[in-house]
Amino acid sequence: MTTRLDTAVAALRAVGNRLDAEATLARMACLARLRRTALHEGKALLEYHEGLLFLCAHPADAAMLALVEAELRRLTAFLKRRRGRHVALLADEGLPFVSTVTRFSHDCTRWMMGHPHCKLAFDAFSEPSLDLNAVLRLTLPTLERNETTASLGNDDLLAALHVHPQRRLDFLLAELSRLDKLPFVKDHLYDALGVFARITPTHAAFSKAYNRIPVRKTFYQPEPIRNFDVTALMDCRLPRARRWQGAQRAQAVDTIKNAMALTGRETDPATYLDARSLRIFDLERGLSVAIFGMTPERQLVLESYVGFTLFKNGLPVAYGGAWVLGERANFGMNIFEAYRGGESGYMMCQVLRVYRQVFGARYFEVDAHQFGLDNPDGIATGAFWFYYRYGFRPISAALAALARREKERISAGSGRRSSAALLRRFTGSNMALGFGGSVPPHLFDVTTRVTRMVRKHHGGDRPAAQLDCVRRFAAATALPRRLDAHQREVLAEVAMVARSLNITDAAGLQLLAGMIRTKPVDLYRYQQQLLAFFSQPRIKPSRP
Repeated sequence: MTTRLDTAVAALRAVGNRLDAEATLARMACLARLRRTALHEGKALLEYHEGLLFLCAHPADAAMLALVEAELRRLTAFLKRRRGRHVALLADEGLPFVSTVTRFSHDCTRWMMGHPHCKLAFDAFSEPSLDLNAVLRLTLPTLERNETTASLGNDDLLAALHVHPQRRLDFLLAELSRLDKLPFVKDHLYDALGVFARITPTHAAFSKAYNRIPVRKTFYQPEPIRNFDVTALMDCRLPRARRWQGAQRAQAVDTIKNAMALTGRETDPATYLDARSLRIFDLERGLSVAIFGMTPERQLVLESYVGFTLFKNGLPVAYGGAWVLGERANFGMNIFEAYRGGESGYMMCQVLRVYRQVFGARYFEVDAHQFGLDNPDGIATGAFWFYYRYGFRPISAALAALARREKERISAGSGRRSSAALLRRFTGSNMALGFGGSVPPHLFDVTTRVTRMVRKHHGGDRPAAQLDCVRRFAAATALPRRLDAHQREVLAEVAMVARSLNITDAAGLQLLAGMIRTKPVDLYRYQQQLLAFFSQPRIKPSRP
């Protein structure tokens, strides 16, 4: 049965994501009607919440923003009154005071357990899941390990250990915490257990509507910006990053992490965010881009996995990251559902602008999954042409030529969209956006040579190869007398790189030696060292 709320929300949805003057008048009329309409739980309420989020990020003027904020407060108060009695349709959507059931990594769940604005409790193990006996056999005190030999199911084992149902999540987190010094083993075991947790918000701050960073000045949305010079935008000099310290920096970190938790997502840079690396750039049209690296124990070999969160008027509207290695950046971006249909291309180019100028990247590559490989939504939306419009081209010469012909056909006004079959064919190659010069080396161009070196000089004996490379590197450079665990890991990396690439010049060895101290603690200085290292023709890319 259609209700007044259903009808009013449908009218708003019809004009909600249009950013023209005519639509603005229609949206204001819809909002005026909706503010007088009683709320009730159901699909219309969920859609209304999503529409309010979009308008909060893209207000036409102060009057619209005030009306949207008032409606968000009314919706929040309505949901708070119904705490614990919400319909299932509203779950897992990041609404105020509505629970979410999801699974996160051990470290992310542990962080959530200390969250001031929500409570976590064990919900269930996934089916099938790893046998809990196998995990606790590694972590329980010796005197209790006999409980793991009775072949009990996961729930029965917890009962045998007298773990109270309300303490199950605490118990599992504490037991896996014993493996903190083996983080990747811990991750594998906890993930295999499939621990689902119920997140119950206790404050409106833990919601999509109120998870924000402060803004200096609200941007009121004029007509959308569709056509712009991509290169000119990316060359436009960045402003200085915000000078945020202490509580402000901590608030920004929490907002970034909350944005993922509220959407049931998780990325390594957000989970293992190193607050020292956080930089936030306030750009044009109400956009802010936060970039951040990972804590030392979670960093990747050689390249840097740098995450980002894109904000519009303080609300997180997109997330993603780039795997940065010298002048190359393998890039991925996802716009949150509520904010699609706005200025997506402009937003992506602003993010690329930050990576281009902060890291000196001049070659961006997107994986085919982003535009359709094993991604039906990417095919349905024609995401290939989104990237194509902003300068990305297939790496495969054959597919690039095919795309050029297809673009000419479309531009000629055939009126026919590219077929799904053709769009799937385009996923046979990644796409890249370059800014001149040769293609920078890929990480594989280094790692394949390391593998070849280990086989050639050490018969595949990797421990022996690592020891020999470190010995040779130490003899050729002046290493610090004392290295911590993270620096020793970097030493092993750069020593094997030096051997496999036959680096013998003093400048190259000095740059590699400098990375030992820099990589664990200074993402930005480390990237400068990589740029200097790869500025010499030390390695020829194995593929275009």
